[in-house]
Amino acid sequence: MPDPAMPDPAPLKITTRSGNVRVVVGAPGELSVVGGTIERRDDGTVHIRREPSSNSIEVRCAPGTDVTVGTASGKVELIGALGAVRVATVSGRIRVDEGTRIDVRTKSGKIEIGTCAGDCRIMSKSSAVHVRKAGRATVAGVSGVVFLEDVGGAEVKTVSGKVAVGSTGSDRISVHTVSGKVDVRLPSATRPSARLRSLSGRVNCELAPGDDCEVAVVSVSGAIKVSSG
Repeated sequence: MPDPAMPDPAPLKITTRSGNVRVVVGAPGELSVVGGTIERRDDGTVHIRREPSSNSIEVRCAPGTDVTVGTASGKVELIGALGAVRVATVSGRIRVDEGTRIDVRTKSGKIEIGTCAGDCRIMSKSSAVHVRKAGRATVAGVSGVVFLEDVGGAEVKTVSGKVAVGSTGSDRISVHTVSGKVDVRLPSATRPSARLRSLSGRVNCELAPGDDCEVAVVSVSGAIKVSSG
């Protein structure tokens, strides 16, 4: 956690055309870079660019730092408790351990999110998405498996691929897909208002109806299941 006696860390903006990016949370007030150059701007942000002779950037920064990463290709790893996180890339694996808000945009590659205190937004054309914990998750994609392990609410829009959502039942769950199985799990005591529709696929809600939360799932072809777990 950030030290309240210290000023907020400067937001970091990291850019590279290619190469891996690794950000590790260190001590309060810490900022060091290997494989990149540092430029401090008048607006208070710190811009980091990869050195031409290096094939990667490694940054150590203070807890709670806001981090923006822009790259065309390469693995992106953000390790430790950060502030607001934004990652934009064309392809490559993305891993974010923890952030207050997280926004990821990519065309392809595996996406792993640990904990997001607030909104977690992911846009991808073809990716496997795994979010372990988030206040609310929004995922938009074309193909790939979407696994939201423990979220308050969720909105998922995809064309194909399995969608699995584990929710606390504290917010609305919405899933729109063309093909692929949809599995929503809620606490056993939850009584959802479920609106489930599939043109060709089995629809099953194992929980008694109520108004604890809304679950809306629409699929053209694919089984839909709402259960406790």
